[in-house]
Amino acid sequence: MAALVSPLAAQVIVEDEIVTGDVSLFDVRSDESGQRSINAALGMSLALPGMGHYYIDKPKSAYVYLSIDLASIFGAVLFNTLANQREDQARSFATAAAGIEKPAKGEAYWRHVGRFMDAAEYNEVIELSRGDPEDQFLMQESWWHWGDESQKKEYNALRQKARDMRVASSFFIGAAVANRIFSAVDLRVFQRKSLSSGIRFEAAFTPDMSEAIVTLRSDF
Repeated sequence: MAALVSPLAAQVIVEDEIVTGDVSLFDVRSDESGQRSINAALGMSLALPGMGHYYIDKPKSAYVYLSIDLASIFGAVLFNTLANQREDQARSFATAAAGIEKPAKGEAYWRHVGRFMDAAEYNEVIELSRGDPEDQFLMQESWWHWGDESQKKEYNALRQKARDMRVASSFFIGAAVANRIFSAVDLRVFQRKSLSSGIRFEAAFTPDMSEAIVTLRSDF
């Protein structure tokens, strides 16, 4: 190969030994195989973060993503369990303190218990606002009556703790979802870096500026 201005030398630098019978720089099937591999890794990461990185032999990243996922799932389950316990505690307290014999079904009932001092006050509000009569609590066994305002406040405080626990559980669920997204994005970035680090030409001059050297570099 000759240069127009100065003598040109060329050299090929390969990171590892290449056996031409096994590796072809222009084999399209190798690209398709790599695409299938990264697609499989992406699917694994969306199902369980870290598995895709382990599949492409990145164990350290796999450990990090898997640890985050397990911690997120554990936190979501833990705080959801605590929320249920606080909710049951609040309802048990209301049943005993407000004299509820048989609670009505539905979350709306327990909200009304926390808003009104007794069922009679609630029914009166519905009647004055011309609400649906079916919304009233007519069965005395589902009526409640707080002895004082402090009891109602304690009940609402327990319910607030339950809501706080559910918010915390939702946060951990969101963290688990975000971890899957970040894991997949990390794999996609790794794929693009791998594709861009294939065959490349590097030009340079010798120290005495007598020759221009073009280096063909490829990582295998």
